[in-house]
Amino acid sequence: MTTKKMPVSMPENLKEQLKKMANELGLSQNQLAVMALHSLVANYEIKGSFIFADLLNSNYPKNENSFRK
Repeated sequence: MTTKKMPVSMPENLKEQLKKMANELGLSQNQLAVMALHSLVANYEIKGSFIFADLLNSNYPKNENSFRK
């Protein structure tokens, strides 16, 4: 399998959360990002754009403290 690089910009707090998660799991940040993207694409193929309904909902938590840490 060939791989392609893609620069990704993200909020600083998300990058820190990803780093913490990677350290806790013993995985690289890249491995976690690839796993998350595989999951996102698979979910999209099954459910379509409905997977984004919560994110587009104005009641969806926008505060970083609303998410599991």
